Amino acid sequence: MGPGMSEHNKNRPSRTDQIDAGHPGATGARPSVSPLPCGDRPAEQQPDQPGATVSDAELLDRWRSGDESALETLLSRYERPVYLFVLGLLRDPHRAEDVLQETFYTALTRLDGVDREHFRGWLFTVAYHQAMLERRRQALHKRFGSGGPDIEELPCPANTPEPWQQVQRQEQLAQLERWVTQLPPGLQQVLRLRIFEGLRFREIAARLGCPLGTALARWHQALKRLLRLAEDSSADSDS
Repeated sequence: MGPGMSEHNKNRPSRTDQIDAGHPGATGARPSVSPLPCGDRPAEQQPDQPGATVSDAELLDRWRSGDESALETLLSRYERPVYLFVLGLLRDPHRAEDVLQETFYTALTRLDGVDREHFRGWLFTVAYHQAMLERRRQALHKRFGSGGPDIEELPCPANTPEPWQQVQRQEQLAQLERWVTQLPPGLQQVLRLRIFEGLRFREIAARLGCPLGTALARWHQALKRLLRLAEDSSADSDS
C-alpha cells in the first residue's frame, strides 16, 4: 500500500475485483499492456466493447452533432482498457482508479479539438501522462512527506478548477437549484451528487449503478445545459 493511502482507500473495492478471472490482472498478475499504445484499432475489432459496430470517429461525429448518448458509448468503450493500461503502469488498483477518473475528466475538457480518426491513441496518451504525474506525486510524497515543497504544485483531481464553481460564485444556490430542477431526472441526479454532495465521479457511478464513463458523460451534458440556463437567465435580466 502506497504512502498516504487513506483508510477509505484501503477498504474501497477496486475495479480489479470486477475483472473476469480469465483476464490478465484478475489475480494480481501483471497485465500485458504496452507502455504507450499507438494507432487506432477499428471498433469492429473490439466486439466485447459497447457499441463495437460503430467506429470512434462516427461516435465523435454523433456527439458533436448533439447526440449525448454517443459520448456515453465512447467513454464506456474505453473504461476497462484504459484502467488496465494505467494499472500496468502504476501497479496499484486504487491509484489506477484515480488516474482513470482524471483521464476521462481531462479528455472531456479537450474533446472538441480531438482528431476524429485518432481518438484511441490520443486518449491513451492522456492516460499515460496522467499516470506519470501520479508517479511523480507519489515519488515526491515518499521523499518529502505530505509537506513537501513541490508536491502542491503538481496538478491533481482535487485542485482541478471546474466551470460550475464559477456558477456557484456568481449565482445564489437557490437560483442554481431552480435551474437544476429544469433538467431531466438523470442529469439532475449527477448534478446533485457532484455539486451539493461533493461526491467524486466514481462514487457517483457507484451510487447510480452505472459505468464511470456514463456518469462523466451525463455530468458533461448536464453542465452544458446548466450553463446555457445561466446564460439565458443573464440575457433576460439584461434585456
